Amino acid sequence: MAGRIAADLDPMKGCSGAGKTADDCHAVLNTAGTSLHFARRLGGRLGQCSATLILTACAAHTSMTMKTLDGSPPLMIGHRGLPGLYPEETLAGYQAAIAAGTDALELDLQSSSDGVLFACHNVFLSDTTDVAAHPEFAPRKQSRMVDGMATGPEWYISDFSAAELKTLRVKQPIAARGNQYDGLYPMTTFQEIIDLARHTMAVDSKRRINVYVETKNPVYQRRLGLPLEETLLATLRKEGWNTAVSPVFVQSFEPASLKLMRTLGLQTKVVQLIDGAGIDYKTGAITYESIESAKPFSWLQAGDARTFAAMVTPAGLAEIKTYANGIGPWKFYILPARGVDVAGNAVVALNQAANMAPTSLVADAHKAGLFVHPYTFRDEAERLTKTYHGDPKEEYKAYFDLGVDGVFTDFSATGRVALKEWLEANAPK
Repeated sequence: MAGRIAADLDPMKGCSGAGKTADDCHAVLNTAGTSLHFARRLGGRLGQCSATLILTACAAHTSMTMKTLDGSPPLMIGHRGLPGLYPEETLAGYQAAIAAGTDALELDLQSSSDGVLFACHNVFLSDTTDVAAHPEFAPRKQSRMVDGMATGPEWYISDFSAAELKTLRVKQPIAARGNQYDGLYPMTTFQEIIDLARHTMAVDSKRRINVYVETKNPVYQRRLGLPLEETLLATLRKEGWNTAVSPVFVQSFEPASLKLMRTLGLQTKVVQLIDGAGIDYKTGAITYESIESAKPFSWLQAGDARTFAAMVTPAGLAEIKTYANGIGPWKFYILPARGVDVAGNAVVALNQAANMAPTSLVADAHKAGLFVHPYTFRDEAERLTKTYHGDPKEEYKAYFDLGVDGVFTDFSATGRVALKEWLEANAPK
């Protein structure tokens, strides 16, 4: 792995400085494993949007008063790599996210049957890989209960060895996005992502590339005899990355998983994720698909009546502070959306709704000593409220105005441009 990465050029080398355009960066981006399509999609003055130049821009605005918890510019978190262009959680997508100026490589953690940690969003494989095209794996298709919910028939990652998972090729799971890279890349291991982050920082000492890892369905995986927490912690210790200043964030929707890792000795930054499934557009309230999905599974097991909404209250934030450093809420907990038609009926789509007044969540979290990293920011017009008039950069800026400490994004380049513009617009005159 290290040899393959070392053969690549630094994604940002030769691709920064005033006057650099996307075309100027074409050769550099191709060498980094990206394409001309990606370079042109970045658009405009890509070099000026690199992480290095953002830091330079911030240094020029040291008198700015930022509302973030520590006064630093918000982090750009490459959600599953760069899934706006590449299949999610592929090494090529993570390389492209780095080239686009991301600060963190975000991944979901799953375990193979032989205990190797892989990056994959779901516990099953059909939505993001070509497993269905492998007749040798047909007999493994089955149904299972996962955290209280019936799933399948499916192929589950935990039924495959690491070697078998590496024979699969990934695909884009979102139909509205391009599929030109489908079938080209294998699944990615946690170790490969660590190696990529290490190599990038070794090549450019000014870059800090965080690994932002989630324990996914940890109760389910522990019941299978494949506990994520101990394996994750052992990996971080092996890497020398189990310290408070290591380039690591450990996140989960499951507080029991985070608390267990603290008990086991985890020293890195910890993030409590806060879920939501939908919006009641008549009121702006967050909704959930079912009682099973409305709360962490450990709460469901314990008969706890609370939902994820309890986490955004002052009492909930105070509890989170006992084991975590920050929260990762669904962004509509911060800026709710509401919309009704002329008859007073709720609209049916997000792009028909408008922003309501922001909640106090960012300020409340900061008061509790917690940073705030909302998710997920995307470019597609149907994923934006009408407040932003189809411009995804305006959404980022609305959250930057409120003092968020970072954003999960499927399009790191868009977020980086938005941050550059926001910094320039808010610089002292």
